[in-house]
Amino acid sequence: MAKTRHQQPLKRPNLKTRFRAYVRDHLRVLLFSLGKLYRTPFASIMTLLMIAVALALPTCLYVLLNNLQNVTNQWDDAGQITLFLDSGTSEKQIKSVKQQIANNENVEQVVYVPADIALNDFKQRSGFGDLLEGLPDNPLPPTIVVTPVNSAKKGNTLYELRNSLQKLAHVDQVQLDMQWLQRLQAISKIIQRTIFAIGVMLALSVLLVVGNSIRLDIENRRDEIEVTKLIGATDRFIRRPFLYGGLWFGLLGGVLALLLVFIVLLGIRQPTQELVSLYNSNFKLMLPSFKQSLSLILASILLGLLGSWLAVNRRISKIQPS
Repeated sequence: MAKTRHQQPLKRPNLKTRFRAYVRDHLRVLLFSLGKLYRTPFASIMTLLMIAVALALPTCLYVLLNNLQNVTNQWDDAGQITLFLDSGTSEKQIKSVKQQIANNENVEQVVYVPADIALNDFKQRSGFGDLLEGLPDNPLPPTIVVTPVNSAKKGNTLYELRNSLQKLAHVDQVQLDMQWLQRLQAISKIIQRTIFAIGVMLALSVLLVVGNSIRLDIENRRDEIEVTKLIGATDRFIRRPFLYGGLWFGLLGGVLALLLVFIVLLGIRQPTQELVSLYNSNFKLMLPSFKQSLSLILASILLGLLGSWLAVNRRISKIQPS
C-alpha cells in the first residue's frame, strides 16, 4: 500500500513580510482611488473647486485679519501719554517730575521734549514755519512723553495711569487718545468671531460635498460591492478605497484653496501698498506662512477623510448581497 503523504502546514509570514504586504496593498488602493478621480475629470474638478472655494474664503479673511492685528499691535506699541507742563516750570522741577514718573511701575520710558525742540518739530511738520517765525514767544509748553509698559495698555490700567499723572505738580494737561484704538480692537474681535463662524459653516459644507460625492460613488458601485461581499470581503476592505478617495479630495482641494488664497492676496497686495504709502507707513501685506499653509492643507485632508468616513460607514453596512 502506498504511504499517504501528509502536507506540511504553511508557515505564517513573519512580521516584516506582512508589513510589506500591508503597505503594498494600501499604496495600490491609494493609486487606484486617485485613478478614479482622473477617470471622472468633470465631476472631480467640480467637487475640488467647491472644496477650494469653501476653504479659501475663511482663510483669506483670517490672513487679512492677521495683517490688521499686526498693524494695530504696532500702533499699540507706540501708544503714549503726553504731559503738557506749565510754561514757567524750571529745569529742576521738570527733573523732579520725570523722576516721579519713572518710579511708576507701569511706565517703561520717559522722554522730555523742551519747548524749543517741540516748536521746531511743529514747524517742519505743519508747513507754517514762516508764520510761526513772526510769533513773539513760543506758544508750546515743555512736554514729557510717557511710554507705558505693555501690560498697562490693557483694561483700566492705562486710564488709572493717566489720572495719576494728571495729579502731579506742574502738569497742566494730559493727553491720551486710545479710545479709537480700543474701538478698532473691539471690531477686530467681532470680525475674528465672525470668521470663525463662517469657517465652521464652510467646513460643514466641505463635509457635505465630500460625503455626497463618496455616497454617489458607492451607489454607482453597488453591484460591485455586493459581489465583493459574496466572495467574503469585509466592510473594512471595501471601505478603504472610498476613504482614500476622501483623502485625495481633501488634499487636492486644500492645495487648490491655498493657490486661490495666494492669487487673491497677490492681487490686492499692490493696491494695499499704494494705500499705506499715503500714510507714510512701511507696512507690507503678509502672505500665509508655511505653518498656516500646512494647517490649511491638513485641515482639508481631515475634512475629506471625515466626510468620506461618515458616508462610507452609513452606506457600506446597509449594502448586503441579495
